[in-house]
Amino acid sequence: MNKETAPISFLKPEHLAPIRSLSLRAKCIVEGLIAGFHKSPYHGFSSEFLEYRPYRIGEPARNVDWRKYAKTERSVVRLFEDETNLFARILLDKSASMGLRAAGAMSKFDFARTLAASLAWILIRQRDAVGLAVFDEKVEISIAPRSTNLQLKTIMANLEKIMPGESTNCGSAVDAIAGSLKKRGLCILISDLFDNPDTVISSLRHLRFKKQDVMVVWVLDPLEIDFKRADRLKIRDLETHEELVLDGEMAGYFYKRDFGEHRKKIEEACRELRIDCVIMQTNEPFQKALVRLLEKRGRLF
Repeated sequence: MNKETAPISFLKPEHLAPIRSLSLRAKCIVEGLIAGFHKSPYHGFSSEFLEYRPYRIGEPARNVDWRKYAKTERSVVRLFEDETNLFARILLDKSASMGLRAAGAMSKFDFARTLAASLAWILIRQRDAVGLAVFDEKVEISIAPRSTNLQLKTIMANLEKIMPGESTNCGSAVDAIAGSLKKRGLCILISDLFDNPDTVISSLRHLRFKKQDVMVVWVLDPLEIDFKRADRLKIRDLETHEELVLDGEMAGYFYKRDFGEHRKKIEEACRELRIDCVIMQTNEPFQKALVRLLEKRGRLF
């Protein structure tokens, strides 16, 4: 990345919340991000010819090199350099806890899917193949990676229509996704990780075992990071709908202690597994969040 940057006018969540179209949100974020850099983060693609590969049944006939067929009577497809780029998958948590909006302008889910849309936009524009998996207790949507503009439209359409759903089973869902992977690539997990840390870590190990480069984007509401309440609280669990009345000061003490242990356990496992783990708060400007994310992944520049 070019370290000398022009000023970026950071788009904050409250600026984007009124924009209902997710594709328009993503376009505003990404184009603003590009404008802030002297060098574009898009490495582009090359149309340099590499080699031929056999035609696969079911592919569009227009992919066949008909001149080669006329000479050899073999159905082959010209393989270009851009076909060797990254295979990326965005794994998005849509569990009920992601619907929380306590201190931010957006819920965790709206923030997360806007980030997912922006990342898909970047990956497609640089001719990488990107797919999407959306889960709560189980995987609800699974779109295989492709690098076409139609793929971007498909991903955006699915991100537009989904809403927070059932209770969390992040570890089991990610484990199922890992089991289906056949080709090495990049997996970007976007979640609040409110699940048993042992099952989450086990699923991350599975992704690494399947030769995936993994990035964890840990999305949290500011209240979940700095919980401060002195009065009595009535709390409702978004997933079980159980309600409790608690002393705010005492609840804050135990929450900070337990969340601190939860966070430490996952972050230590990520370091051990050589996984980039980035915590993002829902009040953070989107372009600033993307800069932090992409700086972790210098290969995307």
